[in-house]
Amino acid sequence: MKSWAGLLRVLGVAELLLGAAVFACVSAYVHKDNEWYNVFGYSQPYGLTGGGSAYGGYSYSGPKTPFVLVAAGVAWIVTVVLLVLGMSLYYRTILLDSSWWPLTEFGINVALFFLYMAAAIVYVNDANRGGLCYYPLFKTPINAAFCRVEGGQTAAIIFLFVAVVVYLISAVVALKLWRHEAARRHRELMEREVSNDPGLRVSGKATYRQLKSVEMKPEQLNGHIPAGHIPKPIVMPDYLAKYPAIQTNEMRDRYKAVFNDQFAEYKELSGEVHAVLKKFDELDALLRKLPHNPGNLHEQERISRVLQEYRKKKNDPTFLEKKERCEYLKNKLSHIKQRIQDYDKIMNWNVQV
Repeated sequence: MKSWAGLLRVLGVAELLLGAAVFACVSAYVHKDNEWYNVFGYSQPYGLTGGGSAYGGYSYSGPKTPFVLVAAGVAWIVTVVLLVLGMSLYYRTILLDSSWWPLTEFGINVALFFLYMAAAIVYVNDANRGGLCYYPLFKTPINAAFCRVEGGQTAAIIFLFVAVVVYLISAVVALKLWRHEAARRHRELMEREVSNDPGLRVSGKATYRQLKSVEMKPEQLNGHIPAGHIPKPIVMPDYLAKYPAIQTNEMRDRYKAVFNDQFAEYKELSGEVHAVLKKFDELDALLRKLPHNPGNLHEQERISRVLQEYRKKKNDPTFLEKKERCEYLKNKLSHIKQRIQDYDKIMNWNVQV
């Protein structure tokens, strides 16, 4: 099974087969209903007119087989429409991309579930003639044929309740489809937003290798280590331990919330840093045009002040802090994005299997 939509189509085929079986089994015993109406008409059987009041006020006026046949027929036609629509290109390209259709399909399956449930209850009630078969006054040799449940009627009851279960499963699968498609649309939107930002436009494989190398391959010293050498401590980014591999949908939602929250900060910070770096590039171009050997002392002092001011701005602690924060956020968001992508790949693989 490759997708929830495919599972819905398989369940639709099963529903059609069950609906056809219900219709055939119920139709095969319509003659018993005709015999009932020929004998008793459309009222309570003679001699039991007051029995309904004595047993809770219920009065059985005859079989409701037409309702069962209409319910099975309507459900069968609606299921055919859903099945044909589900195998069309319009379903895969338009309906699945909409947010309302999976919920609509869920609502249709719930409605058919209740329709079949009502038909099953009515048919079971007809099988024992509304409980009249339990009354000694009604159980006479003449009425024995009306109380006898044939094998086809038993099969119809089984098919009705199996159809009820299948439509309930279809409703649950439609909810799963809605959740899966909503997650897919959100993931595609997030990937488009990330791809539009040059700072986060990193391929999944490259990001994974980079993170793997940071985690598994710390700096190594080759050759002779001099006496008294103090190795440089390896500073591991905090997000590597804080955001391990995703195990559940709840973890994925939490990672996604952190990503969305800090991605806005990164975009704002990245815009500021790139604007400053662009100005620095323009200043570099202007400084390269300045004369290296000025002709007089005044010109030399002026150029020296300009260079000193330029270096001061370039090494400004506020700017360096923003630049470092921007680089940190870029690596952190890339790490979180990779964790989400790895989890989605595993979940999609599980669905395909």
